[in-house]
Amino acid sequence: MTRYLIISSFLNFLAAGMLAFAVVVRGRKNIINISFGVFALMIGSWSAGYCLWQVSTEAGRALFFCRLLMVFAYFLPVSFLNFVAALCGEDRRWWVRIGYGLSFGFTILNFTPLMVSHVATIQSFPFWPMAGRLYWLYLVFFSVITLHAAWLLVKNLRTATGGRATQLRSILAASIVGFGGGVTNFPLWYGVHVPPLGNPLVFLYLLIMAHAVSRYQLPLVTYDFIHAAVYIGFSVTLAVMYLFGLATVAPLFDYQLTSELMLTHFVLCVVVALFFIWAVPRLSRAADRLLAQTFLRRRNTQQLQLKELGHRIVALGTEQEIFENSVREITRAFNLTSAAVYARGEFDSDYQLRARHGWTRCPPALPIDSVLIRVLQQRMAPLLLDGSEMELPAGVVVELDALREQLPVAAVFPIASDDFLSGILLLGVREDGERYTEAELTLLESTGLQIAVTLRARQLERRASQTEKLISLGTLAAGLAHELRNPLVSIQTFSALLKERGTELDFQQEFSAVVQRDVNRIASIVENVAAFAESNKVQMTAVNLSEVLAAAAEIVRPELLRAEVELMLPAAEAPRVNANYSQLLQVFLNLMQNAVQAMEGRPDSRLTVAFELRPDGPQPLICVTLVDNGPGIDPAMLAHIFEPFTTTKSMGVRRGKHGMGLGLAIVKRIIQHHHGEIHVASAVGEGTTFRVYLPQMA
Repeated sequence: MTRYLIISSFLNFLAAGMLAFAVVVRGRKNIINISFGVFALMIGSWSAGYCLWQVSTEAGRALFFCRLLMVFAYFLPVSFLNFVAALCGEDRRWWVRIGYGLSFGFTILNFTPLMVSHVATIQSFPFWPMAGRLYWLYLVFFSVITLHAAWLLVKNLRTATGGRATQLRSILAASIVGFGGGVTNFPLWYGVHVPPLGNPLVFLYLLIMAHAVSRYQLPLVTYDFIHAAVYIGFSVTLAVMYLFGLATVAPLFDYQLTSELMLTHFVLCVVVALFFIWAVPRLSRAADRLLAQTFLRRRNTQQLQLKELGHRIVALGTEQEIFENSVREITRAFNLTSAAVYARGEFDSDYQLRARHGWTRCPPALPIDSVLIRVLQQRMAPLLLDGSEMELPAGVVVELDALREQLPVAAVFPIASDDFLSGILLLGVREDGERYTEAELTLLESTGLQIAVTLRARQLERRASQTEKLISLGTLAAGLAHELRNPLVSIQTFSALLKERGTELDFQQEFSAVVQRDVNRIASIVENVAAFAESNKVQMTAVNLSEVLAAAAEIVRPELLRAEVELMLPAAEAPRVNANYSQLLQVFLNLMQNAVQAMEGRPDSRLTVAFELRPDGPQPLICVTLVDNGPGIDPAMLAHIFEPFTTTKSMGVRRGKHGMGLGLAIVKRIIQHHHGEIHVASAVGEGTTFRVYLPQMA
């Protein structure tokens, strides 16, 4: 009978250990998984103690393992209730708290005669435990908690359907079998001769539970069992190897190995191996976190500071701001006594000093044939002046030593991209005297590369801007020549007739009118060209869009009355934008006048102005929409509507029915300078819609 219990308890231990580690090793955070893992761990620990008790050959040893297994038996009912409550979604926190409290109370009394009195010979068992005076309290506790958990399963089974019902039914049946088998251990505690034949039913219970939870994927999956089986198999293999080594070495030291000791060593070895297989990876991760929080904290701080610097470099407006911020942040991040940046512009022959910190006698420029420039152009890699420069040619080392007498440089980093050295970063010694690590060198190299890429991008932007300006200048010059030619031809023609008809009164009046008209027209052309060229030279402030729209509507009101056009403004208050009031007024005044002039003479003319917020995207936008029901714009002209000297009107007087095609070009320049956009949509005979997008002020 004893061998029967040894084998069954060992199988229970293996099955429960597999289930417990299937959850713990997987590391899931689901409360169902955790509670089931704790429950399986209690069964496995109880089974391990049970097995060690059965193989004991001494009364004292048997009593110790009996009391040890009871520690886990006290927590079995409440851990089972916790799992069932989580599985069924029932709130039983107070039941669980009280249950764990009583379990800890039983544990405190466990190693006294009050719970396990002693061991005695009964039936074929030489060391069977006898119940103490308070053991009946545990039996009551066991009965109440397990029956309550069973009631929760039955309650939820009544409303469950499909796979959920099958799962609950399987767990309920398995619990009845498992706990029923475990209960057969209790009668002998009180001298009732009922043998514990149901102990193997615990193993059956675990198999049914494994089937239920793996088939319906709650809380485990089949992979978890395979994973746990591999761990347990590896642990058993280690235990067998340990026993083989122990059996080999024991005779050399006259150490007697009994079957009891062999089994004890085997079980303990499996438990220890499982623990270390599970614990070592977690301890390693914990050690890494501790290392990161202590010794690597400075490196993490450096990384964060340089990451913030990288974001700031992209957003900074001028190159000088980039250099100054870089020197300041790098000095602070690496605890430097001094640092400096030299850079070479597109038309510079030497590398000019752009920013410095700490050094008071930096040379204002480094010639292109300077030793540092030559070395970095050849290497395109950091140069550490810590003794490693001795690998360079002797002449270069001599020049570097001479330079260091003037400027105590400890390290030099290239600011380069596409094999073009646009600058160098000079670093002095560190205040703590430490050497640069490989990680720090990588960080500084990356920072230098980012500075170089940003400078290169700014350079390309300037070239593109210059190209755009040249294209605009060419377009402007061609249009300006065309516009000025017409009034000048008129003035020239009348001037040629002045000798012949200069005395005629009618000719004098006609000549005077033509000259005044064409001179005014030339002045208007010059004024518009000046406005187009200087639209970005203004100061920005917080501007209320509603006030701008109202002011534009007030100015254009006489034209609205004359053309019989209805203007509808938004009733709601528009948010503020960072803009120039006068320029925005010019934008909306121009758009309103264009719409009024296009709709003049049409019945039921209407211009509707509205706005909406566009919170999506990297920056919130305000969209101002102007919709008219005028004649629309021809598709062939619509694609060029914002180009200078493109107009749907005939050429003529400024602010009249005629225009020279610079109004919308000026509008677009102003909107672009305000970091916004303008779009137009039109259909012939259906009207035109202008949409102006402006960034909302934070």
